[in-house]
Amino acid sequence: MKTTPLALAVFLLAFASTACASTAFAQKAELLVSAASSLTDVLTSLAPEAEGYLEARILFNFGASGVLRRQIEEGAPVDVFFSAASEDMDRLADAGLVVRATRRDLFSNAIVLIGAGPAGRESAGPVSRVDGLRDILLSASLLAIGNPDSVPAGRYAVQALTTYGLYRIVEKKLVLGGTARWVLQYVESGSAPLGIVFQTDALAVRPGRPARVLFVFPADAVKTPIQYSAAVVAATKQRDRAAKLLQFCQGARAGKAFRGAGFIVP
Repeated sequence: MKTTPLALAVFLLAFASTACASTAFAQKAELLVSAASSLTDVLTSLAPEAEGYLEARILFNFGASGVLRRQIEEGAPVDVFFSAASEDMDRLADAGLVVRATRRDLFSNAIVLIGAGPAGRESAGPVSRVDGLRDILLSASLLAIGNPDSVPAGRYAVQALTTYGLYRIVEKKLVLGGTARWVLQYVESGSAPLGIVFQTDALAVRPGRPARVLFVFPADAVKTPIQYSAAVVAATKQRDRAAKLLQFCQGARAGKAFRGAGFIVP
């Protein structure tokens, strides 16, 4: 298969991570995992235990699910894919690029409106009713969301705003981020007064950079369920080990970590 610049970039990222990593697994296998950016904290925290379980080093490539999906389509040497949207996983499955039998729906999430800083009407929440949400959005100068073309949280944001008839209010105020974590950073830094991110991203706000939840969008505000899924990539040369990682992520230890991070685990 022809190597594209995007696939090559992923390969170089994995190589650089290997060069900088601990030598504890220097003689052992390596597993390249592409995962939605909203999973950064929890998967990184689980990595040491998962590496012991797999007897392999795990190299992570975090990013927007749509971007990661395209990398796999272009031949990036990925072993396991964690997606924040069923749509991206469905496209890979339909193309035969993931092993359907290994696909697992792991947990769900919610999207929330966050605001930063003590000043301004947009930070006067939180609110629980749609008319309060409308008031906040009307008075805001900017609203940051993930780019809907590649970021699931951005797609869900557009769906929810459209459901409530609010998209036209914010359409010309939108600032698009490359991942949900970028949106979080925009709000934390004050670059945008408001943002829509996953609920788990809001829980990850760092001390000293105030950002708070102003509105929680109900599950029925989005037409596509916010479902995280994972599967073994068909091109992997380590199918058994990759499947074993998915087993680990469905275990009690991982489930506790996912719940602790704010994910909704069945």
